[in-house]
Amino acid sequence: MILEIFSRIVVPIDVLGFIVTNVLAQDAAAPEPTFVEKLFSNPLLPIIVIIFFFYTMLLAPEKRRKAEEAKLLSSLKKNDRIVTVGGIHGTVVSVSPDSDVVTIRCDEGGNTRLKINRSAVTTIVNPNKESKESGRKDADSSTKT
Repeated sequence: MILEIFSRIVVPIDVLGFIVTNVLAQDAAAPEPTFVEKLFSNPLLPIIVIIFFFYTMLLAPEKRRKAEEAKLLSSLKKNDRIVTVGGIHGTVVSVSPDSDVVTIRCDEGGNTRLKINRSAVTTIVNPNKESKESGRKDADSSTKT
């Protein structure tokens, strides 16, 4: 009876020991993972990729746009043709580098002047570009008639 109980306890432990020994031997024989395998098994990789795409898609273009806008506002000078945020077209009459106020002329006669904030200027209209476009439109319309 004791022999029977002993064999029921010892034999499973012996089999378990054999299985554990074989599994450990297989793990020891497994090759070392390569650099790429180690890199892709890193749990921080998805977080780093998300931060990289967030920066390149959102932050960098916004930073570039703000720098271009600051350059545009600092380059304002007298007789520049501009368009404001509200869609008002005009010509700069006076601007000082240390002031946030720009005076523009809205009509061709020169009687109507507006004082606007420098930050309200969205674009500086290039007269050469405008004349080329109007010349192209005139040429297109003359060929159609």
